Amino acid sequence: MTSKKKSSNNSDKSEPSFKIITLGNSGVGKSSIIKRFISDKFEAKTISTIGFGSFNKEITLKNGKNIKLNLIDTAGQENYKALSISYIKNADGVLFVYAYDDPKSFEEITGWIQSFKENTKVDFQDKLPAILVGNKNDLELKIDKEEIDKLKEKYNFYDNFDTSAKDGKNINEVFQRMGEMLIQINSKKKGKQNLKLVQSQKKGRGCTNCGGDM
Repeated sequence: MTSKKKSSNNSDKSEPSFKIITLGNSGVGKSSIIKRFISDKFEAKTISTIGFGSFNKEITLKNGKNIKLNLIDTAGQENYKALSISYIKNADGVLFVYAYDDPKSFEEITGWIQSFKENTKVDFQDKLPAILVGNKNDLELKIDKEEIDKLKEKYNFYDNFDTSAKDGKNINEVFQRMGEMLIQINSKKKGKQNLKLVQSQKKGRGCTNCGGDM
């Protein structure tokens, strides 16, 4: 009986945990997206986040795997130059958020991307999943859709979503997609690590044999 309980606890501890950071101009709804995802609530009037906020939630992916997400809210930062390197350097995934009704917030996504890459030295796709999020989908789109597609292709975003924190559209889908990509990348990393370990063991045995022959 005791062994079964220990096995269950070990299973819980083995659930992978990932840190996701949200980046974008103030007022695009980063805090509202996180709140809708965490508690399924929306407040029309919100107080801007001062500094950084951290929130945790466990989700179950479509394949039945459970993962833990640590969401870092950067709302309240004046611009990408104010980013704290300590908060972004260990990010496993990133959401770049702009608002449907705010062309300037879309134009300045490029600055957020460049700042993130300069501070982390990590490319998207291969090592770190990035999703482009157009929030406030319940409002009129004031941005050229062709420009959105161009931005996605230029910076190798894994995916892009139109969301509304107000009515909940695509909020859960964003984090489900992010979770799937994080698991894929994590599995590839583990596969490479196992391969290196096997190769190292083979080399070690080879050297031992060589030494014995001498």
